Amino acid sequence: MAKPVAYATAKAAMTLKSDTSPVTIEVNKPRGTIYWGGAGLDGSYIHDQVSALQEAGIKYVYIGKRTYGIGVDAARSGVTVRYRDSPVDEDWTINGMEDNPSAQFNMIGYSYGSLLAAQTANFYAHNGHIVDNLVLVGSPIDADFLEYLKKQKNIREVIVRDLEEYDDPIFAGISEPRLLLASFKLARQMLKTRETGNGVGHFYYAGVTKESARRRRELARFISRHGLE
Repeated sequence: MAKPVAYATAKAAMTLKSDTSPVTIEVNKPRGTIYWGGAGLDGSYIHDQVSALQEAGIKYVYIGKRTYGIGVDAARSGVTVRYRDSPVDEDWTINGMEDNPSAQFNMIGYSYGSLLAAQTANFYAHNGHIVDNLVLVGSPIDADFLEYLKKQKNIREVIVRDLEEYDDPIFAGISEPRLLLASFKLARQMLKTRETGNGVGHFYYAGVTKESARRRRELARFISRHGLE
């Protein structure tokens, strides 16, 4: 059975920079859990990760969609969406998650997807909606943006899962120079992952082997233990 998909609108938000008056933006009220994968949002591991989350007891899990292609997504990870004040002023509304009985609104993102999760959580929290859990896995998020999200009163919990123990050169709060230097190692790890089918380093959860599936279920149980349901 096909996994439900939640779509994020890609239109630019209309904002008057000269207007200093506070503006309340009316947005929809999604429920459930949305998961974004890495750059391109097209890896076969994404559907399996959603299945693993459901097996761990997290109901109503949707696949997030907002991609410009793997190359552009990767570039955005390094220069725009990792920051709170992204140069691109976007509307981060998501659609398709309104009609379910879930008591929670959760966002989970891996790599590039973690930045989409962070930006979307920030958008909804800023507009007065409660985000129960924000989960960032292998995230290149900027340190200032991360600290801001942790202090945002409408985001109840921010959960960070770095993969440094698996030789991932990326970690939450990484600086831009270190992220740039990490790109060479990431390229080697991606090539090795494609050659072997088993996730290497930053791509630890993105492999296609039975071992990779086991890792995704381990991650799902880790996330579930933090109270997502």
